[in-house]
Amino acid sequence: MCDTIVITPKITGSKMLFAKNSDREPNEPQAMVFYPSQVHEEKELSATYIDIPQVRRTKAFLLSKPSWIWGGEMGINEDNVVIGNEAVFTKEHVSEKGLLGMDILRIALERASSADVALNIITTLIGNPGQGGNGGFTKRLMYHNSFIIADREKAWVLETAGKYWAAKKVDAIGTISNALSIGNDFDMIHPEAIEHAVKKRWCKSVDDFEFNKAFGKGLYALFSGGRFRKERTEKLIRDKLPLLTVKEIFEILRDHGDTQNITRGSMKTVCMHAGGIISSQTTASMVCEIDDITTVWVTNNSAPCLSVFKPVWFNNEESTLPYKTEEDGLKHWYHGERFYRNALKNYLKAREYFKETASNYELELLERVNTIFEEGTPDFEKLKDLSREAFEKSWKIVNSLINKTSGMPSGKRSLYFKLYWLVQNREFKG
Repeated sequence: MCDTIVITPKITGSKMLFAKNSDREPNEPQAMVFYPSQVHEEKELSATYIDIPQVRRTKAFLLSKPSWIWGGEMGINEDNVVIGNEAVFTKEHVSEKGLLGMDILRIALERASSADVALNIITTLIGNPGQGGNGGFTKRLMYHNSFIIADREKAWVLETAGKYWAAKKVDAIGTISNALSIGNDFDMIHPEAIEHAVKKRWCKSVDDFEFNKAFGKGLYALFSGGRFRKERTEKLIRDKLPLLTVKEIFEILRDHGDTQNITRGSMKTVCMHAGGIISSQTTASMVCEIDDITTVWVTNNSAPCLSVFKPVWFNNEESTLPYKTEEDGLKHWYHGERFYRNALKNYLKAREYFKETASNYELELLERVNTIFEEGTPDFEKLKDLSREAFEKSWKIVNSLINKTSGMPSGKRSLYFKLYWLVQNREFKG
């Protein structure tokens, strides 16, 4: 379960802002990985479950990638095309084999020069070879996908059900969660979608057609919390207007609604925490400021409420990530996760420790990035130094938090919550 947000220059004045929390299984590691632009000799690429034809040249991109999947949950390429996807549950059959939504996202990042091109690539791919395959890490989870696609000037919400789709331009604010949301207000639609829905008796006629009502599974949307979280992110954005900077976006991704304690687990919180019957939690977060020079802020950890957002930049050859391989990126994820598992013993106390130790440093990073760009176009080596420092300092902060929380007295937690995490920690590979 996930939440994706885009805020256009109509609101910000200049930048396109994109943000996503990736919610997956608690023990499913995820790392930010950089892929430089490449020229390919091979004729096919191997996605998670199937092979498809390769293109001659692929673009450079940053990708937040679950360890076992070829594709990724969110990413941005050298042309400032940024994409995030969501699981949605529809009346259309999900194929046993096909492209995962994350695979489709990566292919579009590799090939698209604009949001419009990415939209065309994705809608073509869901038609042939089609979307499908198990998207679960340790369990079976079959679903279709929705996407937010943006570049510096334009943004789209794209929702799909099998090969069918509807797309809507984002004028000012766009949010998606784990439920179809486009009704009859689409700007583009699969040419056979309405006819198909009428034939299936999912709607009475063309005049009665709404994409979400015709193709969506209402009960799944309810239990996923998708509708609630979409309403919540939209409210949080409206409440913060007209001041809407990256700092405010961080706060939205850290939102727990009306509760400060997370030891019940809830599918209705933007910053999601697993526990009991809840089996999803936020395992990675990303915020993009798309401008003349784009800044990408990443946690490279689970639980944004207990993680520092760190700045990253890239060109078509290299990034400022202080590590070169996915394996090294996963080491950062596991390191932060050790603190998070300690924090579950007494979340409220651990959150206090985090604020005392890390909040001021994140504010410092925001100020330093603003200062760097106010001084003019920065040297790439200077940006490298800042990213390296941010990751190294964050690692040290996590070390201190691990030490602080290791002997921390346990807080009030339900028996169900404790048993759930006892099982998860036994299976934890970190």
